Amino acid sequence: MNLVTLTSRIKFKIFWIMDKLKWNILFIRSNKKNQYTIIPISIGVTTFMDRYENCLVPLLRKLSYLFPDNEIIIIANGHVLKKEQDVYLENLTNFCSSFPHVKLYKHQLPQGLSAMWNQIIRNSKNNNILMLNDDVDVKVNFDSYIEQLLQANHEFLTINESWSHFIISKSIFEKVGMFDEGLLEIGGEDDDYAARLAINNISIHTDETTTIKCKLNLNQKRPKINSYGWRVLVIAPIIIIIWQKNGL
Repeated sequence: MNLVTLTSRIKFKIFWIMDKLKWNILFIRSNKKNQYTIIPISIGVTTFMDRYENCLVPLLRKLSYLFPDNEIIIIANGHVLKKEQDVYLENLTNFCSSFPHVKLYKHQLPQGLSAMWNQIIRNSKNNNILMLNDDVDVKVNFDSYIEQLLQANHEFLTINESWSHFIISKSIFEKVGMFDEGLLEIGGEDDDYAARLAINNISIHTDETTTIKCKLNLNQKRPKINSYGWRVLVIAPIIIIIWQKNGL
């Protein structure tokens, strides 16, 4: 690791430590911003039992503070441990009930990520939807960043070249179609949808920001090509041929 990289990582950690202190101060003062701009976007978060305390609870508190009037849709995935799932869903329901603008959809059995994304889009009241994984952290100015993004009018956009946080419009959803619910696990949704976007001549825009990060797997190096990079370059032509042969 060279000096420049080391310095950059140290700055990154210091900035997030400072932001954590800012959040602590803000939460002491109030549970929501006193002055804010209503942003025309719905926010969808997929989550599950094992990430309730360490991921969803702090994230939802921050999102509710920054977007106090925005629709926030929480999709709680199912779990094979029925008793533990029942306790989790009860705790989650009680927690979400303290946020009047939060819609909670609960599943008893495990669902694929595609199905949960589709559920968020179908039930959102806004044309633009910000999709978030539950294992992300946001800074105190994340709302201002999202407001600026919407001014660019991109109908599909990833943040930091990751499908852990992306914006999709209902108009794109209607044109390209639903995420493939035949993908029953978590994985492959991005490759499939990226290929279908390409077939429809729709570009995937991306934007870089330091206002959001993934809390988990921070020690892993981010690949130079994003999750819809080399795999789509290799797989997409094959997928297109298969679709064409089957009249899709």
